[in-house]
Amino acid sequence: MIKFIRQYTGKRFLAASWFALFGFLAASIFFLRPNVRFHALCMYVLLPAACAGIAGFFWGGSILDGTATRSYANSMLRGIGVTAGAFAIFAVVFAVGLPLLERGWSLKQSAGIFITTLTLGLLMVGPMILLAGVIAGITLHLLGRLASTKTDDRAV
Repeated sequence: MIKFIRQYTGKRFLAASWFALFGFLAASIFFLRPNVRFHALCMYVLLPAACAGIAGFFWGGSILDGTATRSYANSMLRGIGVTAGAFAIFAVVFAVGLPLLERGWSLKQSAGIFITTLTLGLLMVGPMILLAGVIAGITLHLLGRLASTKTDDRAV
């Protein structure tokens, strides 16, 4: 039982790191500029990466499971699902975090910020989110297949 928990948790942490990396890369391509301020860097680059890591931890470990994800098409769909979940987590955290970090916003406006983030955010970065999910899902699945092949070779 403990071995199963360690193995499953290891997959979760690998998936979390993988999706956090892809979340950071996608957000950096879109938002990172030379003269960006620290709080903007946190809100628009580091926060999406952290949310992608959280979503990868909860939902991305199944991509590494050979019985749950058998094909690249399935890993693409799971990757899109993880990034969609990451965007939902980001929308909630952003709606609460923006009033705390920026002047002129109040926590009473969080519901409106959440709706605006979901609608305009999806229009603005939706295709990039989908592409990042597809690439992250496929490459994570490939990584899992390579790792299982190498461990199968050692067992023989």
